[in-house]
Amino acid sequence: MRGHIREQSKHSYRIKVSLGKDLATGKYQAYYETVQGSKPKADKRLRELLTEMDKGTFIKPGKSTIAEYLQTWLMDYCKPNLSPRTYDLYCYICNKHIIPTIGNYPLVELKPMNLQHLYSEKQASGLSNRTVQLIHVTLHKSLKNAVKAGLLYRNVAEAVDAPKIQRREMRTMTETDLHVFLEMARDTEYYSLFYTLLFTGMRRNEALALRWADVDLLLCQLSVTRSMQYLPSETPGNRITFKHVASQVN
Repeated sequence: MRGHIREQSKHSYRIKVSLGKDLATGKYQAYYETVQGSKPKADKRLRELLTEMDKGTFIKPGKSTIAEYLQTWLMDYCKPNLSPRTYDLYCYICNKHIIPTIGNYPLVELKPMNLQHLYSEKQASGLSNRTVQLIHVTLHKSLKNAVKAGLLYRNVAEAVDAPKIQRREMRTMTETDLHVFLEMARDTEYYSLFYTLLFTGMRRNEALALRWADVDLLLCQLSVTRSMQYLPSETPGNRITFKHVASQVN
């Protein structure tokens, strides 16, 4: 039988569902669950479990907490696959905002209402919508990996809406503003950097990574081949590193 119910005591029933043979050990596995209440309630729960197995959505509950999973996700996925800055950001969001609040929750028991409460709590504490949205993005990405790894059957973050960011109209510098700004910066050591940024549209990290080999004074061109990155404070040794990018000419 795929599953059966045994009465343990009055108003308590023990469900057993066969999970088939473990390919690694060759032993048959089973999932057990206790239901408090009536026999019809236990019958309903058994049907739900069998339906989940048929649809491939059944996940055997584990003991891993959200905190434990996030730490593993940060080290095994984020650190080797993402830029140091992005990895540092995810570490900060997890350790500062997510783990202290819902870190003790079992991963498989996480519900959309838990995330909605987290977002509301963070907004009430004074965090900006932008920061709360970063919390949502971090959770969404981490739970997406949990689904791929077979730890969850769905990403509960998809059922929660992140707060919208209120966009403000950008005010750009006029030609007069540019001249005034450069005139004030002329006698500083940053004049060349500011001039380059203003008239090429380069990113700050790209400009800081420039070498004389990237400068062609004859053709008045700059080749952007790398960007500078500042590693997180817990990284030992040199905190400055350079990442190669697709060659661009300005």
